[in-house]
Amino acid sequence: MIYFTPYETAPSLFHIYEPGDVHCTLIVGRERALLFDTGYGFCDIKEAVTALTDLPLTIVNSHGHLDHAGGNFRFAQEIYIHPYERQVYDLYQAEKESLMDRMWSLYQQGKKPRPWPEGFSRQDYYPYKPCSFVDLTDGQTFDLGGRIVEAIFFPGHTRGCVALYDHQSGLLLAGDNLGHSIWIMFEQSASLAEYRSCLCRLKDDFEIKGILGSHYSGIYPASLIDTVMQCVNQRDDGRSTLFIHPRKGYKALRRKVPLTDVPGVSSLYLVYPFD
Repeated sequence: MIYFTPYETAPSLFHIYEPGDVHCTLIVGRERALLFDTGYGFCDIKEAVTALTDLPLTIVNSHGHLDHAGGNFRFAQEIYIHPYERQVYDLYQAEKESLMDRMWSLYQQGKKPRPWPEGFSRQDYYPYKPCSFVDLTDGQTFDLGGRIVEAIFFPGHTRGCVALYDHQSGLLLAGDNLGHSIWIMFEQSASLAEYRSCLCRLKDDFEIKGILGSHYSGIYPASLIDTVMQCVNQRDDGRSTLFIHPRKGYKALRRKVPLTDVPGVSSLYLVYPFD
């Protein structure tokens, strides 16, 4: 079984899919490489990275959720993260069993692919996995050798979410903050007002040519930002519906709007809390 599947979505930029339905992104310069997120850690993503490059590696977490930072323990080095996300990481380390029970149930129902490889030990995975974090700063740049990648604080899905802007390709690596299903409903989420302000900043300050989200293999058009902003602005028009979190059961609202320029996707969903 080939567990990780890399897609070269831009020159020397690989969007790496794992069967838990999440992507990590590897950006390769002349002198260094940068890995954005480490996935669940069910399988060793370090092996997938070294198959693509042998350059020294910098690692950045978009946020602390298990599907983005669960593979941190596969690396001995320090990992850049927003300071707030240290507590999010700890929280989701403690929720591994319920998260994995949900994933296995979806697999057994035929709704998702098998999330971990044969021979994987859930019992070995459950204990807390310590890793070495270093605080990331807004606007921090990483020079990969002829390729500059810039960190952007982007509160939304969680308060410490981070996006990366690759100046060479013009692609924005948005984590869970932009895509066709956006959840800003958690206790750790930012307010919609703060999220909207960040969307405005992205439009004003960066020449974005496309967007990579963590749960889609292709490239979203830059116009996705306008669609999301419109969705946020019009959320109180009476057309939102009740949403119940599938694992925890708490309630929120969900707004659905059409997407016409994203292959394989017809709708965008914004999940947000009751006012």
